[in-house]
Amino acid sequence: MHILNLSFRRFCTGFILLVTPVLMQAQQELMLHAMPEVWHSTSTNPAFFPEGKSFIIGLPGIGLNAAHSSNVAYHDIFVKDNNGTTRLNFSGAIAKLDPLNTVFFDQRIETVSLGLRLPGKFWLQAGHANRLSGSVTYPKTLPSLIWDGNAQYIGQTVNIGLQTDISNWNEWSVGLAKQLGKLHLGFRAKLLTGIGSLLTDNNRQKANVTTSDDIYQLTLETNYAYYSSSFISAFDTSGYGFDIQVGSLKDKAFSSNIGYGFDIGAQYRINDRITLDLSLLDLGGVINWKENAHYFASEGEFQYDGVILPGADIINGSDSLDFSTKLDTLNDIFKFQKTDQEFETSLPFRGYLGGSYDLNKRLTVGVNMFLQKRSEEKATTAVGASIRWKPLKWISLGAMYSINDRSASNLGFQVGLKPGPVQVYFASDNIINAFSVRSNPAVNLRAGAALVF
Repeated sequence: MHILNLSFRRFCTGFILLVTPVLMQAQQELMLHAMPEVWHSTSTNPAFFPEGKSFIIGLPGIGLNAAHSSNVAYHDIFVKDNNGTTRLNFSGAIAKLDPLNTVFFDQRIETVSLGLRLPGKFWLQAGHANRLSGSVTYPKTLPSLIWDGNAQYIGQTVNIGLQTDISNWNEWSVGLAKQLGKLHLGFRAKLLTGIGSLLTDNNRQKANVTTSDDIYQLTLETNYAYYSSSFISAFDTSGYGFDIQVGSLKDKAFSSNIGYGFDIGAQYRINDRITLDLSLLDLGGVINWKENAHYFASEGEFQYDGVILPGADIINGSDSLDFSTKLDTLNDIFKFQKTDQEFETSLPFRGYLGGSYDLNKRLTVGVNMFLQKRSEEKATTAVGASIRWKPLKWISLGAMYSINDRSASNLGFQVGLKPGPVQVYFASDNIINAFSVRSNPAVNLRAGAALVF
C-alpha cells in the first residue's frame, strides 16, 4: 500500500497551515452597527455621524470575524504532549469534519479616517482601510488523505479539490452625507487597490485520487485550475514546492490592480424615541487583477508509486523516512501549466437593517439584521436584539443576543469610553469566542479609537 508523495503532502499540509491562522481573522459587526455614536460605526452605514460633533480623527481600528462550518477549533489541531511540546494532530479535527467544509473570514483594519461637519447640514468623511476577505471550501477526504494516507481508500476514487476565493486589498474612500429634516442620507465611493488574490476556476474543479486495489498504484486525474495575483507567483524546487507571497499593506499601498465600490445608507428618526436605518455596502465592488496575475491549470491523468508515510512523521519533521519515489515539487505532481492572465474578483455584498427605541435618556433597545453574499455562495445572515446603557456621559455598556447561520447562542458585549475628546471602544458579537479563540470554531471582535471634537 502506498500514500501520497511527500511533496504533495507538504503542499496540502502547507495550505492547511496557511489557512489555520486565517481562521482567527475577520467582520460581521452587528454590535458595532448598534453603536452609532462610535465613529467607526460609519463603516457599516455612511449616514452615521456622531451627534453634536464637528471634527473627527479616526485612529486605527480592527474588525475580525471568522468561522468554520464544522465544529473544529485551534486546540483540535495543535495538541501539547506530555513534554509540553505542541504538535500537529489532525485526527481529532478530522473526526469533526463534515463531508464538505467551508472556512469564512473577513478582516478590516482601519488605519486613519477623517470626519468633518460642513455648513448646510452636510458632513464629509474620508479614510483608508485594509481588508482581507474570503472563503475556502474543502472536502473531508483532503485532510483525511494527508493525515491517514490513501490505504483507507484502496479501490476508491476520492475528490481532493479545494475551492478558494480570497482577496486582500486597500480601500480608499470618500463620502458625503446630508440631513434632510428627520432623514440622513449617506453615500461613499471607494477606490480599491488589490494586494493579492487566489481564486479557483469554478469550471475546472476536478482533482480525483484513485488507489488501485491491484498494485496499489496511485492515479491522479485532474482538470483543475486557479487564478493568482501575488499569492502564488512561481513554482520552485524546495520547501512546499511553490512560492507563497502574501502582500502587505506597506508593500502595496497602491498597485495596478484597480477596482471601485460604493456604499449607500439612510437613517430616519421617526420621533424622539424611534430611529430606523438601512445600508447597502460594496455595491458593484469589483477588482481587476493585472499585476503578477497568472492562471495555473492542470489537466490529465498521472500515475505515481510511493510508500506508506505516516502523516505525523512528515508534519512533525521525522528524519527517518525512507521512500522509493520522491517528487521534488508540486508541479511534478499536478503538472500545472502557468500562463499570464488577468482576472477579476467581486467584493462580498453586505447589508444592514436596524432600529432602536430610547426607553429613556440612558437606556436604548434595538434590533439589527445583517446579510452578506459572496458571488458563488449562499448568503449568510444574522439578526440580533440589543440593549445599551449609559450610566454616565462618558461611558456606555451594551449587550446583544444574536442568531446567525452557524449558531443560535451568541451573547455579545460592548463598552465605549469617552474621556474628553478621546473615544475608545470594544465590541464582540460573541464575547466568549473573543477571549477563547483556541477552543472555538469562530471568532468575532471589534476595537478602535478616535478623537472627536
